[in-house]
Amino acid sequence: MDGDYIASLGNDEKIIFLKIFCKMINVDGSVDGEEINFLKGVAVRFGVNKDLVLDIVKMSSLIDVVDEAKKITVRSHALQLVKELCVLANIDENLHDNELDLIIDCARAMNIEDDRVILINRYVLDSLVLAKTGKIILEENDE
Repeated sequence: MDGDYIASLGNDEKIIFLKIFCKMINVDGSVDGEEINFLKGVAVRFGVNKDLVLDIVKMSSLIDVVDEAKKITVRSHALQLVKELCVLANIDENLHDNELDLIIDCARAMNIEDDRVILINRYVLDSLVLAKTGKIILEENDE
């Protein structure tokens, strides 16, 4: 997904994003390889030390996503967080109810309307389908 917004995030916001992503990865009770790859990719894109990411993962059970999400006060950053959460939730092609609840709770904490969340998720799903279609057309393998 597009990461142009990252340059506008402060270090505290990057850590908040990572905390919420870590919580999302664990919320459905199963951690998929694609989810781990997503987290690793985000850490690289954010320029965050992998040791810090490991510390966040270890304490993820203590993270209150609503409290963390409330700290994101710039609407464009909040919308990007919702988008990234939708990407993460759909990455394993199995949107779990707990993942959806987490997205909605975060969005509401950041004053993002439910209908906007639906639109963002639709955008993410369409983007994922388009990317897969492109790989098929171009005969690209994931290997």
